[in-house]
Amino acid sequence: MTDATSATVAAQLVDNSNLVRKHGTAIFAIADYSTAVPESFFDATTGQPLLLPAGFKNMGYVSTKGFVVKKDVKSDDTTMLQDLDPVRSDLSSSSRTIAVEFGESGAWVKALMAGQQVSTWPATNSGAWKFTEKGAQETPYYRVLLLTQDGVGDQAFYRVELAYRAKITDYGDRTMDRSDSEVEAPTFTCYKDPLLDGSTYYAESSPAVAA
Repeated sequence: MTDATSATVAAQLVDNSNLVRKHGTAIFAIADYSTAVPESFFDATTGQPLLLPAGFKNMGYVSTKGFVVKKDVKSDDTTMLQDLDPVRSDLSSSSRTIAVEFGESGAWVKALMAGQQVSTWPATNSGAWKFTEKGAQETPYYRVLLLTQDGVGDQAFYRVELAYRAKITDYGDRTMDRSDSEVEAPTFTCYKDPLLDGSTYYAESSPAVAA
């Protein structure tokens, strides 16, 4: 064993503030599950994100809570008589969800919350809308795309995250009052896409800003 060279903690720091991310400028876009997934999300020359793929609808304002992407993993412990600590743990389930609060009460948000496929949505988000609810019903599968920007100009950093196959599995409360804006708060659960080798989730970033 060789002797380690001594050094202070400060001398060994490798902190890089250019890798600290905030996602203040963001787009939540949604498409029917049958929509083709693009081969690339970034321009190979500029590194900037390409325009939203055909078939995806930009859902507009999102509340300051942003997107809450959660991966929940559970495991089962195995214990033995002679030991109080588990002797092994095995995964028993895994799930990923995306929660969002839409800040616009436009036609597209309302169509989504009514469980309609994107292909049947009104032509414009700002047009009139009406939906009749007929009790609980299954919601269709969608493709969910998150696109965010941190910084501006040549110092901008971009992130793309895509749920290949997702559906609404929970609805948040909708408050209608004088002081608060109305929001719709669905939670999407992500599933394996059998058409894409069982892929569930995709994430890609542009290169980090040089230190």
